[in-house]
Amino acid sequence: MEGVGIIVPRTIYRQIPNLNGNHKTMFMLFERAAARNNLIPCFIRLRHLHPDKKSVIAYVLTSEGYKLMRVPRPKVNYSRILDRHPVIRKRIYDLYRAGVTIFNVPNYDIEKFNIHQLLNRDKSIQKYLPHTELLTEQSFIKMLSLYKSVILKKNYGERGIGAMKIDKDIKHCTLTYKPINSPVFEKVNFTAEIPSVVLEHIEKKDYVIQERIPLATFKGNPFDMRVALQKDGTGKFKVTGIMCKVAKDKSFLTNGSQGGKTCRLEDICPKSFPSISCDRLKRDICDMALLIANNLDKHFPHLADLGFDICVTNKGTPYFIECNFISDYVGGLIHQQKLLHQEWGAVFSTPLDYARYVLDQKNKSI
Repeated sequence: MEGVGIIVPRTIYRQIPNLNGNHKTMFMLFERAAARNNLIPCFIRLRHLHPDKKSVIAYVLTSEGYKLMRVPRPKVNYSRILDRHPVIRKRIYDLYRAGVTIFNVPNYDIEKFNIHQLLNRDKSIQKYLPHTELLTEQSFIKMLSLYKSVILKKNYGERGIGAMKIDKDIKHCTLTYKPINSPVFEKVNFTAEIPSVVLEHIEKKDYVIQERIPLATFKGNPFDMRVALQKDGTGKFKVTGIMCKVAKDKSFLTNGSQGGKTCRLEDICPKSFPSISCDRLKRDICDMALLIANNLDKHFPHLADLGFDICVTNKGTPYFIECNFISDYVGGLIHQQKLLHQEWGAVFSTPLDYARYVLDQKNKSI
């Protein structure tokens, strides 16, 4: 058996000796998938991997639990971190030069607007993209003149934190947002004068403004989807999971951290799309997602584990909202240390299938 590196964030690394809860379940899913592929998972920090050292300190599962030990430096490593620091970038570059493969590496040009512009160059993808612009005073006025509802969100961010919604009617516009450290939404009506909280982000140049696609609903609440796209044991992208995220009552945010609930598409389809077959809807979503994943794969090196936020209208038309370059499904797929649905286990096992494939390719070339 050969070792495979799994690079984890500092917060997870520190928990490993006394791992419990849902993260323990995730680690066990990694272990099973690795064993099936004749691999030994070595959980490491990127900072411990050195180009000029042939060994590394790693946590490895033993009969007495996870133990810290020095192991041969893995030839292939699965990255589960997202760090834009220049030091990290240089370390990864130096490791590549030393013959170490790291897949799903942190990508550095991942602002939402940059991805949107990149995808928008492909005519076959354009129809799946909501109108999106960087937030400026000019784009703010323009977008409100074109659409009845828009979303404002961080150009670089996740979990829906900081997202705002603006709805327009005949009399005025209404801004809905959560103030910093507040658990409740506030509403601000305005006509000509731009609200101060929006002006702050116009000045910082850290937000995008996006056409709000009218989401399909489930039991009266809007929902969108996190679609997992991962390279498998053949080295090709496939859809390994479609997780529907249903917003909490009276919320426009579907993220789990904002109170959203995770459901299977098969459970939602009969009520939300009574005139559309679930198989057809799933096929349309998968076709669009794979088209976009394969496009991104041409531009970013070593992609392998993507999470797309996708929404669907009540007519079943899918739209691509944004791409997450590091997947974190623990909170939405595992509850009380159990997978909510067994088929979602593929999200955790497929990267280890791909690691086996990459390792075999490397061994053949030696």
